[in-house]
Amino acid sequence: MLRRLTARKVLLVAGIAAVAAAVPLTVAAATGMFGSSLDHQRAKWTTTNASTSSTTWTDVPGLSVTRCAVNQVTAMLNVTLEGGPARFRVVIDSVPEAPMIPESARFDPQGGVESFSFAFVRGGLQFEADDTHRFDVQWRSATGAPVTMRQGMINVLYQDGTQGCP
Repeated sequence: MLRRLTARKVLLVAGIAAVAAAVPLTVAAATGMFGSSLDHQRAKWTTTNASTSSTTWTDVPGLSVTRCAVNQVTAMLNVTLEGGPARFRVVIDSVPEAPMIPESARFDPQGGVESFSFAFVRGGLQFEADDTHRFDVQWRSATGAPVTMRQGMINVLYQDGTQGCP
């Protein structure tokens, strides 16, 4: 019986050790790091109301920026919303399969008028000897309820690229 109890303890300790070792590896796999020598920023804003109740991603009117950028880019999004909850994302070069990180952000004005801010990032923008990239803010209604953006702004922080740039 003593041997059986000891074997159980050994298995229990081994199991706990395996879980303890796996947790940091899982966390490391879920995190990442980018970097850049930030030297430019470009902001664009709109005060024209835009509305949607569509649950399909569409470009936000007036919130696109084209820049010659390399390495990490940060897109700071600020919006004032009214109505239902909305999701926002930033897509580079019209490639919806690879949005900036995180994939999207959910804002919920809970029927009132509220302002929200969020930062999206992306690294490694070099592509076929052309550093020119377009950053489009996209949105959709999270539930199908009508949502209105009263004003919005995107501020893109980036390192100036050199290849294929005007």
